[in-house]
Amino acid sequence: MSSPWSKVGNDPVQTVSLADIMSEQYAHKLHDKELKQQQQQKEKEKRQTQRESEASSPASPSYSDVASTSQSAEIQGSHDADEWEDYSMLLSGQERSDKISPEVLKLLEDEAESDAVIAQMLQSQFDHEYNEELRRIERQQNKQSKVTVTLNKFLRDGDAEFLHDTEADYDDYEEDERERHKRDWDRFETNEKRLDAIPKCGFKVDKEGEMITKHDPQLCGVRNAQRVMSFPPEFPTGDAACFDMKLSNKVFNQLKAYSRRGRADKKEKVATAEMGVDAATRLLLYKLINNQILEQINGIISTGKEAVILHANSDSSYTGTNEHGHGDGVLMPPHLLPKECAIKIFKTTLNEFKQRDRYIKDDYRFKDRFSKQNHRVIINMWAEKEMHNLMRMQSIGLNVPDVVVLKRHVLVMRFIGDNHNAAPKLKDARLSAAELSCAYEEIVDAMHKLYNQANLVHADLSEYNILWFEGKCWFIDVAQSVEPEHPSALEFLMRDCGNIVNFFEKRGLPNIYTKEQLFEFITALNAETHNAAMLERIHTKGASINQATVPNQQECPDELKPLEYPFELAWEKSQQDRKAAAATQQLKVKDNEDEINTTSNNDNNTATCAQ
Repeated sequence: MSSPWSKVGNDPVQTVSLADIMSEQYAHKLHDKELKQQQQQKEKEKRQTQRESEASSPASPSYSDVASTSQSAEIQGSHDADEWEDYSMLLSGQERSDKISPEVLKLLEDEAESDAVIAQMLQSQFDHEYNEELRRIERQQNKQSKVTVTLNKFLRDGDAEFLHDTEADYDDYEEDERERHKRDWDRFETNEKRLDAIPKCGFKVDKEGEMITKHDPQLCGVRNAQRVMSFPPEFPTGDAACFDMKLSNKVFNQLKAYSRRGRADKKEKVATAEMGVDAATRLLLYKLINNQILEQINGIISTGKEAVILHANSDSSYTGTNEHGHGDGVLMPPHLLPKECAIKIFKTTLNEFKQRDRYIKDDYRFKDRFSKQNHRVIINMWAEKEMHNLMRMQSIGLNVPDVVVLKRHVLVMRFIGDNHNAAPKLKDARLSAAELSCAYEEIVDAMHKLYNQANLVHADLSEYNILWFEGKCWFIDVAQSVEPEHPSALEFLMRDCGNIVNFFEKRGLPNIYTKEQLFEFITALNAETHNAAMLERIHTKGASINQATVPNQQECPDELKPLEYPFELAWEKSQQDRKAAAATQQLKVKDNEDEINTTSNNDNNTATCAQ
């Protein structure tokens, strides 16, 4: 086989290690050889120029020229020999250390050591960053946890080992790290720490002897700048932490009022839009219609401090399940579903009725589920409480609306009335003397059964929460009803007795119980013994400060006089009882002494007569 470039030899090709060819030491050596070749080339050109100049003026060659020529030839020959030896060393695979001079080997070893130091420093830096990440994760996990988690066994050992040459540098590094951890996130955090350091007296003296108060303009200005950052998202405040911004109280109050300018409309949309029917409530009503429980919702019947009452018609085609086969929580059979329904929607805000927790937090049925922080939960529990109370009252035969379904804070009941006309309240009903007497007897009997059989106290019974329909009294609004074991049950019952007695007294009904007599008839307890009247008066609203400080305070009625602390009332009553007991004891002792004296006188007289 022939080749146009060269003849192909039969000698085997020697293999060369790629590591030797790519060696950094070999690259340095080739670079040095190239520098020597360039230097020799320059010297050769210089000598050639000198020869040309000498040729132009012929002369006999000197010894120095001959010596320099022979020396350059020797250098060129030795250079070619060294280059051939280098290539032959690579091709033969021999050790480079046999051919490299000791100076070059020392230089290469120093460079290798410097590379190792660089690698160790990079590894130390990596270990340091890795350990910092572990510490950050550890702080994040232990921030809100009661159990401390440590990740020390996962830390790397090379952290900061080669980053510092001396122990002093390492100590400085540790001190910088501690200062970095102590450093506050921003000036707001520093300002909060300074404000928290002020004691309850309202001032403190710093190291320079200056007094710092909680009304310091500098501290208050930074705090107001921080509070601006918590304005609603639609109010553009910017980042007040990136520069030294301070706001006076006057400016902050104006900005706060301006930021709340559009919140009234927003609150109505979220909380009590359209008399308590907000967007979430409308969605619940739509679901009741889509599930074929209700056919249509007509309008508002009445409104109160805690709920809105709507009138609705039930769906006659309801079969007990919806199109998906679910029952939707209906509490009665489909054939008993009333034609007209009343929808009681409990208001989603607590602005008008803020004492719900007084009736529900001590009720053992809801005690574990009560949370004053979540208003939605309280409202849902309030609706559930009314449903359970209605069902308990219905089980003992009292006239109450039938419960149809409960969905969160929406309670659907039977409508008490006829043809979209609601039954009148007892206050507005026109009753004859016989009907008024029947109503009184029915209410008294219902209160007795409610306390003794249903184990409940209405807690808000009055002529406003009793409807008159078909010649009978119907009791409504029982969400606040509590059991007799409630701490305020007797107080609530005494108040109910007072409301009923006052109403029938105003109507002129004769021969009725007093408040205390009705209380004793219902509970079989003496009102004075259990001091229910005093409990009621403690929680009754007293006179205003102007009425309590008028000159003629003696003419002020007892019910309008300013109330005293319950402890004072109890202490005064106990002192009176103690004085009465002491006086009775003294009378007994005096009577005994008189009897003894009388007996002794009689004995003396008898003895004298005998003598």
